[in-house]
Amino acid sequence: MVVESTSSEAYISEDISRYAAKPGSYDRLSAFQISKFVNRHKSTTKDECNRVAADILKNPVSPTLIQGATSYTVVVNSGQIPKVIQFRSLKLNIELVEYARQSYKDFVPNCEYYDMLGDVHMYRWDLVPGPAFCRVRYQFPTPGFQQRLRQTVQDFARFSASAWINRPAVKQPPGLFEEYSCALDLISQGLPTHILDKLDEARQGLPLLFRPDYPSAIQHDDFLENNFHVNEATGHITGVVDRADAIIAPFGLTLGGLETILGVQTSSSWHFHPNHVEFREYFWDIFYQHTGPISADRRRSIEVARLLELFRTHGFEEGDAKIAYLEALCML
Repeated sequence: MVVESTSSEAYISEDISRYAAKPGSYDRLSAFQISKFVNRHKSTTKDECNRVAADILKNPVSPTLIQGATSYTVVVNSGQIPKVIQFRSLKLNIELVEYARQSYKDFVPNCEYYDMLGDVHMYRWDLVPGPAFCRVRYQFPTPGFQQRLRQTVQDFARFSASAWINRPAVKQPPGLFEEYSCALDLISQGLPTHILDKLDEARQGLPLLFRPDYPSAIQHDDFLENNFHVNEATGHITGVVDRADAIIAPFGLTLGGLETILGVQTSSSWHFHPNHVEFREYFWDIFYQHTGPISADRRRSIEVARLLELFRTHGFEEGDAKIAYLEALCML
């Protein structure tokens, strides 16, 4: 189904909580992901992972409620020890994790490499308190949770501004300009004129992101609802996890994560919180309060980066979903 209107009025009376998956859906997904992980690694078993983790933490463990596609994570059953053990198929770039901690401070949990168990890598992470946002997002659009959602928006603005303020000396990998240009070319195929005009804005603004004076930043390239945790009672973001997708790129790509907070994606559309326009304005107010004065030229560059990432993230969907997502997200 193609969204016919992208104005805020199109969403004003919609109860988007009904589109959000409930915790049981994530329980089933986590069970499936654990099964896939165990089947992928024949050198060890789930019980062996649990035993080794329990030895490390000196307490019985159980799987965390949210798992990853290529990892298995456990936590102490009692919740008294603020550590988790994670078993990963692929080795993490610990240097990027440390850069992320320099940029985002307490939003990023501390991580240390522990050892190998068969063919999997073991890491010890600080425990991020509170549920993953995906498990509680169905509550946040309801009237009683307005202030909590506002707090989540505020913390995401602070999180985003941190990458502008705290920039470790990192270099972008070569070829990013060409990679992004090629991606926009591919996405442009078959787009209706009004979306193509918007994509051309990102294309024409792309050189702004590669000027010598525009900053690079460590960014989360997969800021989804399962990758950050909140305090359910207050809405505060307690931490951002899954640094496997951390990248060094022009600042601003992660800003597209605001859509995850303000909306719910379905298989054919995107549904926004009734007050999403107000929340967007609040986000930018808080963001620029924390960054301090930024020139109009650089503000335009930041918007180009945000728009670029939305096209990259949703421009490769199949069929009508591609048009629906891009209309909803890029034409605001």
